[in-house]
Amino acid sequence: MGAVLLAVTLGACARADERFERPAVIRFGASVAELERTLEGQCTRRRLRTDDPVFLRNVRERQLQIDCEGFQFFGQGRHVEFVIRDDRLVLVWLMVTDAEADTVIEAMTRAYGAPSTRNADYVTFERDRAAWRYRPAEILFWSEELDADIGCIYPLLQGRCTQTQ
Repeated sequence: MGAVLLAVTLGACARADERFERPAVIRFGASVAELERTLEGQCTRRRLRTDDPVFLRNVRERQLQIDCEGFQFFGQGRHVEFVIRDDRLVLVWLMVTDAEADTVIEAMTRAYGAPSTRNADYVTFERDRAAWRYRPAEILFWSEELDADIGCIYPLLQGRCTQTQ
């Protein structure tokens, strides 16, 4: 039992020093075909699905999502959701655990500087288009083309919602 606790503690310490960066497979603007090629070998299981109803604004044709299981991030296999609007990658959710909040937010702060916004739901690094979400525990990355809409989609940038549809 003591050895297991020591291993868990050492693993957490090692991850606390790990450098935080947006995974290289996240190439905003990539098409579904390009993204699927990029994800080859990155997921233990992958599924393409249509989001209906859509939650993004200004979807002209369709909103798709690639669910990727087993994606390696901070030393663990993760579930990642790649959201595609009109055949362009615009948003990524990377699932983490509640227990990782302090470690990941600290690593994000080292990488991006002080958060631009904090509230009960999010810690946002607006300049780098990244955020920590508390419930459920997730990391969000968004593309520049969502800048005007991100505050409408999620309450992470209060007062930053362009109301045109």
